[in-house]
Amino acid sequence: MAAGTLYTYPENWRAFKALIAAQYSGAQVRVLSAPPHFHFGQTNRTPEFLRKFPAGKVPAFEGDDGFCVFESNAIAYYVSNEDLRGSSPEAAAQVVQWVSFADSDIVPPASTWVFPTLGIMHYNKQATETAKEDMRRILGLLDAHLKTRTFLVGERVTLADTWAKPSIRARSSSEHRPRRAACTRPPGAGGH
Repeated sequence: MAAGTLYTYPENWRAFKALIAAQYSGAQVRVLSAPPHFHFGQTNRTPEFLRKFPAGKVPAFEGDDGFCVFESNAIAYYVSNEDLRGSSPEAAAQVVQWVSFADSDIVPPASTWVFPTLGIMHYNKQATETAKEDMRRILGLLDAHLKTRTFLVGERVTLADTWAKPSIRARSSSEHRPRRAACTRPPGAGGH
């Protein structure tokens, strides 16, 4: 089982992928996201950090055994277990399918829609309206898929579910949230 340190900044939705996977798999992950241990924009530019993570990006994970990996999907995969990855070749392929879908189809329009409200991007009315329509279509597709199942792949939570949730977190309407929250709630955790 993986154990180590996740470097990130506070409330980094990409880091949530790894943290959700770690919680389900039982991996022991410490988070460094605030000074004095980690200061985004400074710590990740130091020679020591860049030796371990040449891109200087976060989230980044350093295992207790010295293994280093960056990019949220790779970290989540590393800290997960076989059940989360898909227990058969077919299930694993479907997990990768939904992970890819989240990255390619959910993240771009969700970011275009939400980032201007966070001051990360400039607001563009036409792009925002297109993004909202894209998200309605995507959420409709997810709702249709989940109409007859609880999880995106199989009968248990997989990385597909743990990736989809952070990708749409705070981007969907309140009527869609309960179903999606149920998909990624760790065992024993209360509802939101």
